[in-house]
Amino acid sequence: MRWTKLVVLTATGATAVSLAACSSGGPSGSGSSNGGSSNNTAAAQQTTAAVAATDPTLTGPAPAIKGAKTGGTLYIDDGSNPPTMDPAGIYYIDSNAYATQYLYRTLTQYKIVDGKPVLVPDLATNVGTPSKDGLTWTFKIKPGLKYSDGSPVKIQDFVYGMERTFDTKGVGANGTNYQMEFLKGGSTYKGPYAQPNVKFPGVTTKGNDTLIFHLTKPMPSFNYFASFPEFSPVPKAKDTKGNYQSNPVTTGPYKVQSFTKGQKMILVRNTNWNAKTDPVRHAYPDKIQINFSVEDLPSQQRILANSGVGANTVNIDPIDSSLASKVTGAQKNQFALGPSSCVYYIEMDSRKIPLDIRKAIGYAWPYNQMRKAAGLSSLSYQPATTFAAPSLQGFKKYPALPYATGTGNGDPAKAKAILKKDHKLGFQLSYYYQSDKPTAVNANNAKKAALKAAGFTVKDIPVSTAEIEKKIADPNAPVNMGQGTPGWCYDWPTGDSVYPVLFNGAGIPSGLSVGQFKNAAVNKEMDAIGAMDPSKAASKWAALDKELLTKYVPSIPDRYAMNSATFGKNVHNVTMNPLISMPSLTDLWVS
Repeated sequence: MRWTKLVVLTATGATAVSLAACSSGGPSGSGSSNGGSSNNTAAAQQTTAAVAATDPTLTGPAPAIKGAKTGGTLYIDDGSNPPTMDPAGIYYIDSNAYATQYLYRTLTQYKIVDGKPVLVPDLATNVGTPSKDGLTWTFKIKPGLKYSDGSPVKIQDFVYGMERTFDTKGVGANGTNYQMEFLKGGSTYKGPYAQPNVKFPGVTTKGNDTLIFHLTKPMPSFNYFASFPEFSPVPKAKDTKGNYQSNPVTTGPYKVQSFTKGQKMILVRNTNWNAKTDPVRHAYPDKIQINFSVEDLPSQQRILANSGVGANTVNIDPIDSSLASKVTGAQKNQFALGPSSCVYYIEMDSRKIPLDIRKAIGYAWPYNQMRKAAGLSSLSYQPATTFAAPSLQGFKKYPALPYATGTGNGDPAKAKAILKKDHKLGFQLSYYYQSDKPTAVNANNAKKAALKAAGFTVKDIPVSTAEIEKKIADPNAPVNMGQGTPGWCYDWPTGDSVYPVLFNGAGIPSGLSVGQFKNAAVNKEMDAIGAMDPSKAASKWAALDKELLTKYVPSIPDRYAMNSATFGKNVHNVTMNPLISMPSLTDLWVS
C-alpha cells in the first residue's frame, strides 16, 4: 500500500488527498521529436494487463538510449511533499521513484519492457529463491558493490537497513508494514535504536554474500516486496538516524548534494556507481533538481512556454484542465500520457447500506456531472469498471455492470424504482465533503442533486481540508458513505497487494478498506489464492474482482488514474512508467 498525492475526485468531492496504495498495461505512447509521448488518447493503454514476469538472469549495463546525451541539469517539479527520503520510511509513490531510480538500489527491481513490468535482479544476483515450504527466501549479493563514499557494501548492511524500518516512531514512520506481518519476530521487534541488544530473527546472513529472510507464513510475492527501498543496505557506522536522509550513502547512479525538506533535493553523480552491475538504470544528466510543493499550473505554464529552466523541466503531476487543449494540440510533443497503478472508488459502508441500495446508488451516480463540476481533466483518468488497475497481472476487463459503468449521467428513475420496491424511498445517505474548496463544493452539489432526484435523502456534512483525511479514515464516523481509502495504487503488480488489503477487513480500524467490507467466505478464498504462485494466481484474482462487484458490491469503482508528464523542449525520452506513475526517470536526458 503505497501513498500517493494526486488530485482526486472522491466521495468527498475534488480534493488533493493522500491515498493509501502504491505501485500498466499497454504501450506508453510513441516517442515524438523530443522523445515524449504524443499519444494522448490512452484508451488502448488501459485494456491490456501488464504481465509481472521475471527475468532472473538479466545483467547490466542497461542498454543505452538511442540518441541520448550526457550532461546538463534536469529539473523535476512535484506538487507533493514526501515526509521523508530515508529508505526506512519511504512509502509515497514519488519518493519511492526518486529513491529506487536515483539513490538506493534494492535486491530486485523492475525493467519496463513494451510498457510492461518485468522483475529483474538489482543488488542481488537473481530474483531470490524460496524454500519448498515458502518460509525462507534467499538472495545472493553481487560482488564488488560500493557506496557513494567509496566504502564497500557489506552483507550486514542489508540486515541493518531492514532493522531500521522497525523504528516506526522515527526513521521508519510512514513506511511499509509487510515486514512486521511476514518476517519472523516482526510483530514484536522495535528496531536497533530501541532494542540495540536484541537480535532480529527475520533476516540472517550466510558467509559474506548471502541473505536469508525468515517468514512467519509463505509470501510467494516476497521478491516483489524486495524491490522496496526498505531492502537497500545502510551501513551502521554511517547511520545518523533522523539526519540520514540529508546525507545518505547511496548505491544508485546519484547521490544527495543537498536536501531541504518540503522545498528541493539536488542530486549529483555517484562516481562509485558501477553501471556494469545495474541492469535497469542510466545516468545521463550531470545534476538533477527535484522541486517539492510546486504549484502545478504556473509550473506547467512555464514549461509549455519553454521559459528559462522550464525548457529543462518535467512536471509529474496531472495536467491542469485549463491547459488540456494545448497539450492535445500544438504542444502535444511536450506531454506524455500513460496508465498508472491507481484506481479510485465510490465508497459506501456495506455494514450500513443494504446491497440493493448500494446498487441503486450506482445507478444514480452522476459521474459526468461531478467530473465536470470539479474541473477534472479527461487526460487524468479513464472510467473504471474493476477494483484493480488494468496494469495488474492477469487483469481481465469484463463487461460493465449496469450499476457500475464508471461513466454517464446516472439513471435516477432506475434507482428510485429500486428504493420503492424495497420500501426504502427517502433512505438517508450521509458523508463528509470539503466546504473550503470551490471545486469540492461544485462536485458535491452535482452529486447531491442527482442522489435527491433518485429518491434519497442526503445529509452532506461540511468539513475543512485540514480535517477531511482524518474524518474519512474513521470507520465509526456517523456517516454511511465516503469512509475508507478513496483509492488504491498497488505495491507490486500482483493481486495479493490489492484484494486482501482492501477487502479482508483488517484495514477497517485504520481506514484502509473499501466499503468496510469483511466476509468469511471471501477471506477464505483470498487466503487460498494468496498462497499460490503469483503467475498461477493472476486469473483467480481477476475472477474474484468480478465476483466482488457482481455478488457483494462493497463499493463501486470510479476511475483509473492516468499517468502524465508535461516537459520542456530540452527534455527527451519521456516514456511513462505504470509502476511509479511518472516517467522512467533514469531514461530521461536533456539537451
